Amino acid sequence: MNSIKKHWWKALAVVLLLYTFAFSFLVPLSSTIKSASPSSLEVGKNAVVLIGYNTEFEADENISISLEYDHKTLVCGTEIKQINANQISVNFNIPDSLPSKILHLRMSTSNFSSFSPELIKAFGITENQDTSNLCIVNAYNSSADILDIPNRLQLNETIRNLMFHVPMWFTMMVILFISFFYSIKYLNTFDIKYDIIAREAVNIGLLFAALGLITGSIWAKFTWSEHTDLFTTKGWWVNDVKLNGAAITTLIYVAYRILRNSLQEEHQKAKISAVYNIFAFVLMIVFLMILPRITDSLHPGNGGNPAFGKYDLDSTLRMVFYPAVIGWILLGIWMLSLKKRFFNLENKLEND
Repeated sequence: MNSIKKHWWKALAVVLLLYTFAFSFLVPLSSTIKSASPSSLEVGKNAVVLIGYNTEFEADENISISLEYDHKTLVCGTEIKQINANQISVNFNIPDSLPSKILHLRMSTSNFSSFSPELIKAFGITENQDTSNLCIVNAYNSSADILDIPNRLQLNETIRNLMFHVPMWFTMMVILFISFFYSIKYLNTFDIKYDIIAREAVNIGLLFAALGLITGSIWAKFTWSEHTDLFTTKGWWVNDVKLNGAAITTLIYVAYRILRNSLQEEHQKAKISAVYNIFAFVLMIVFLMILPRITDSLHPGNGGNPAFGKYDLDSTLRMVFYPAVIGWILLGIWMLSLKKRFFNLENKLEND
């Protein structure tokens, strides 16, 4: 019983990570409209092909499509025809006067309801706030899935990476904070065991930093890069201040390992490494938390971009994102505790 009480958090880490992997790979992406061709409409009749994802248009007889602005339906789609499971054609008769040139597309079917902001633009119209001639939409009650992952434009399936990439960096920062803390503790006590903990924490932090860089590079290639072909060498690194800062931070901590290995005397190595480690942690905060917020960055919540949760982190993702962060952090702490136990056993054997 005492053993269970002592190690409950390890069991929690396993459960949370199993839950994260199951959710990330088994829960489907929600249905949505990805694009419209053409997306630029003119006054008069326009034939448009809408391309969806997980839409199953062929099996649906109840479909309504409309263009709206400011929560008001302006133009109703006519002559709606299913082309295949993920493509549908519709006609829009654009009047010569509308409140805005940027229109939002709304679709309602038996299976899902989709709203795509700023997907359609109308040209040649006169901007007029008069909406007295609104069309009437026959909306249908959609039987949406009980649980699905939100489908966002540009992110698409890569949104699943949220449960891996972001928690990797949270875990790295927590582990490196532990290393920072024990470096300060060593300088206060000169107890070599604190230096060993700081060293092993850096090693584990570097592991999560590498995983964060790899998952970030993959995510950036398929969302920010023009070269989305998996087998091309281009597009694996995007010039972003936070991505570059993460790479510099990783190199700073790699230099920490090189510095340690270049010194021979134990306490000299510990003192110099501890001082370096403290400055390294401060630089990490600058490169990852401060610079991206005061300069242009592609990352959400940085450089003037809206926070990630505002558009992409809905209630469904919160159910797994926060457990994922806790699970990965607990795993990192678990790895550090194993390293500490290994050091204690090794030290005991040497003394014996």
